[in-house]
Amino acid sequence: MASSPEIGEFNNLNQQMIILLDLDGTLTDTAHEKFKPFKDGKQQTVISEIPLIQGAKEFILDVQAKGHKPIIISDSHPDYVNIIAKEIFQIPAVSLTDKPNIEKTSNYIQSNQELNDLFVNKDNYIMIGDSWLDVELGRRLNITTVLTKFYKATSIEERDGIGQELKPIKMGATYYAKTFEDVIQIISNPKKNLLALEAIFQGETSDKMVRFITKHSNGNFIAFRCLARQEDGECDRFARADKYYQIDNPQRNQDFISMLAQSVSNYLDRVSKFPEYKWDYLTYVSDKKTTNPPNKMKEIFELINSNLNKVKLFEWSQDVEGNLRSRPNYQARRDFISKYLKTIDGVEIKDKNIIVIDDQFTSSATAHEIAKQLKNKGAKNILFIALFYLILPIESKICPKCGKLLKIKIKKVDGTKFYSCLLPKFRGDGCGYIENIAKQ
Repeated sequence: MASSPEIGEFNNLNQQMIILLDLDGTLTDTAHEKFKPFKDGKQQTVISEIPLIQGAKEFILDVQAKGHKPIIISDSHPDYVNIIAKEIFQIPAVSLTDKPNIEKTSNYIQSNQELNDLFVNKDNYIMIGDSWLDVELGRRLNITTVLTKFYKATSIEERDGIGQELKPIKMGATYYAKTFEDVIQIISNPKKNLLALEAIFQGETSDKMVRFITKHSNGNFIAFRCLARQEDGECDRFARADKYYQIDNPQRNQDFISMLAQSVSNYLDRVSKFPEYKWDYLTYVSDKKTTNPPNKMKEIFELINSNLNKVKLFEWSQDVEGNLRSRPNYQARRDFISKYLKTIDGVEIKDKNIIVIDDQFTSSATAHEIAKQLKNKGAKNILFIALFYLILPIESKICPKCGKLLKIKIKKVDGTKFYSCLLPKFRGDGCGYIENIAKQ
């Protein structure tokens, strides 16, 4: 394990943090459509009718007592936002912010000398909210984010992200919180609360993961979990696209492989603490014979520290042609895997609980096809663990030459990031402009 962070340090834990907070669904229990007239400024807000998320006021007082500065960042009307901020929480607020656009939030920060000075180091800031809009805003600002789940939605709203399950997760928050106590823990010790694989490259041990999908059937379950984010576009500095690309680098070193394996081991320690589940096999998605470097997943798998019975359950056909990444959509990927990746014979799978390790969770085609094959052979519970998952793309910088959105690309050799105005031959419509990105 790395003994120290490879890039930058978090601030001293006692140093002030600027806590940007969504309002509806994060501090106030006002996600329901009946509060819309208040939020739109069409009806005068009656403070006594505004329900709070349990612990919200105490949370604000707690972080203020610790020297932090909470600020409400809301899309709602100022007649609604300002009265709540002033009379309930006594903190500043920015309304009509038009998330995920950053202009109004950025202008507010720049207009305050203290806030602007602190913004030089993005680790001084954190964005907390319950929807993909909050996470995307944070990513565009390059600050860490917390996706909260403090209430149960009764409806689904496409624009505000209320009630959505998958998109907020795919947006790629740094942290996840079910209670204000979780948020306090994150603010108090941010590195230890990173995802397991992201923490390992900051010299910390964590067993955190992203709960991506859980399916229950007949008393059994299939669960997909991920240990790090592979970002596409703007993000906080802890997302690890650079490390994902290093897996395919023939020059990768043994320390790097060991750190990947250690992150899985750390999460498996957490899994083992649930005595109601007895896991029978630990396996992995094997590499094709044409994979370069060869046996990349096998090397990682063999270094995972676990008392579970390690077995090889999957094999690619010898006549496999092409690769998964070139398939145009989810169904084409499922068809490819179904045709060429098989569950091998000779290992009893019926009524067994199985953990599967893979390098990436992108379209979920591999995970779903493997789960289907194992279920067809009678497996009970299946836990699919991916080292990385690809989060939704964000591009917010404009090409200075042609005005098109720039795409963030990564050099696979060393993980260096750069902006690229992609040419048509690289599946873009830009002019070819390139701008290097300095490491934070």
